[in-house]
Amino acid sequence: MGNVIDHYDGSAPTYHLQYDPDHLWQQDEYPPNFFRLQMVTRILSEVGATSVYDLGAGEASPMVSIHRDLGIRVEGSDISPEMVRLGREHLERHGLRGEALSLVDSRDAEAVSAERARRGEFDAVQALGVIPHVTDDAAFVRAMSSFLKPRGTLLLQFRNSMFSMFTFNRMTKEFILDELMAPIPQEFKDAVAADLDRRLAADLPPVRRRDDGHGYDEILARFHNPFELAEVVRAQGFEDIRFHWYNYHPTYPMLSGQFDRADYWKAQAALEHEGTWRGMFLCSAGVIQATKTA
Repeated sequence: MGNVIDHYDGSAPTYHLQYDPDHLWQQDEYPPNFFRLQMVTRILSEVGATSVYDLGAGEASPMVSIHRDLGIRVEGSDISPEMVRLGREHLERHGLRGEALSLVDSRDAEAVSAERARRGEFDAVQALGVIPHVTDDAAFVRAMSSFLKPRGTLLLQFRNSMFSMFTFNRMTKEFILDELMAPIPQEFKDAVAADLDRRLAADLPPVRRRDDGHGYDEILARFHNPFELAEVVRAQGFEDIRFHWYNYHPTYPMLSGQFDRADYWKAQAALEHEGTWRGMFLCSAGVIQATKTA
């Protein structure tokens, strides 16, 4: 399996383009993280946050954007040395302190504790694109919580496993066999697997690879069941749990090539604020919002 740090070190030089309005529609892929940042900024404004800690801040584009739009204190950390190097430069170009971004492995409890001692508590903590890459969800939520004041707001992004019910490909097969049928005897699973191979495009989507072996589908990049993840968050002392959805798909992904790319992306963007239960199935990602109880 590829290395998460190497993946993000390699992605760092162009990572900012997904947030740049002048480059959004010239990229090879639809820019869902641009809409995610709009969503997070709106939520931070609605809860009246005056400070936010970004656990997994990348090259600091979200930090810079949130400070610009809301005028609040922004600090954070990332696991990738190259992301942190470029992020500090990015912060300083926009009149912020480069030291506001630290190199921290969120999986290292001692490193997180030391960072918390340096930074203090915040009104909000966000982790965007991080929990897919960790193995202990509860420990990660506890790490996030350590940066929060009582009644503070947690914003936790995840890859949405429920989207697989709309993809009709190998992800659908994996969800049905590994999650829906988890407690069912193997002989029944084998029969369903054989039937699904006839009904689904089980060879899609193609695996995203990179020449150095650290493509996104070659590293640990888990999907989460939103209901199960919400229970993990609740168990770590949070309440008022809500789901926010983004990266909408107007058709299941394998049909997207039948449409003009610009028209398809326009249809996706038009859905980004749809905001109903449909997002649980039409969106490949979501954000959990929750309030720390004490």
